[in-house]
Amino acid sequence: MTDNLTLAVFGAGGKTGTLLLERAVRSGHRVRGLEHHLPTHANRIADVDYIQCDVLNDDLADAIQGCDAVISTLGVSFTPSTAIDPPPLYTDGTHRIVEAMSKTNIDRIAVISAAFVDEQPSVPSWFRLTVVPALSNILEHMRAMERMLEAEPGLRWTAARPGWLIDLPYSGEAQARARTLPPDCFRCRHSDLAAFLLDVIESAKWINEKPAVGKPEAEDDEGVLALRKELESMFASVSR
Repeated sequence: MTDNLTLAVFGAGGKTGTLLLERAVRSGHRVRGLEHHLPTHANRIADVDYIQCDVLNDDLADAIQGCDAVISTLGVSFTPSTAIDPPPLYTDGTHRIVEAMSKTNIDRIAVISAAFVDEQPSVPSWFRLTVVPALSNILEHMRAMERMLEAEPGLRWTAARPGWLIDLPYSGEAQARARTLPPDCFRCRHSDLAAFLLDVIESAKWINEKPAVGKPEAEDDEGVLALRKELESMFASVSR
């Protein structure tokens, strides 16, 4: 890989996507931010070429033509409705991105999956017995996405598997291990995940692998009471 890349970032308006755009621009890369609903001009990252597109319906080839790699930060938020019937962003969306990559001779992609697609020894039992079952349909979409990437000939992919995401400043202390989270790791910062995704593209690390990414956090940020507050806030915002 060269020092200055042209990157296509799907899900550019989300938390991880926005942080990734900022980091990629600071690193000197040319960045295309692809999103279904573009951020307002006031909320856009300077020097990013924003492109409106719907990964489930639009022809994506023109949008990524000439890029060196693709990073997908597409994600399905955890709400009562998506837990029951997740939109097919991980499955159909990623498949359509890969199809467009084949048409434009791009062979490198990094995507976001989740640590919880496999059993995680470091995850507290209360989370494993309560939240993970509620995520089962979303996690099955992620598993299907990973299987699709594995079956694609000639594709150089990385499926990053973060712990339960949290919105805290960049730490630079995230750890990665193949498939399972490091000991005592349960959560992953959006900012650390963004940095990890860019690093695997820049360095060509973790090719055709599923690194689990996370770091230990304070009890106030990863205990059962903290998670309860997060979920209550999440669901309250949906019901408004």
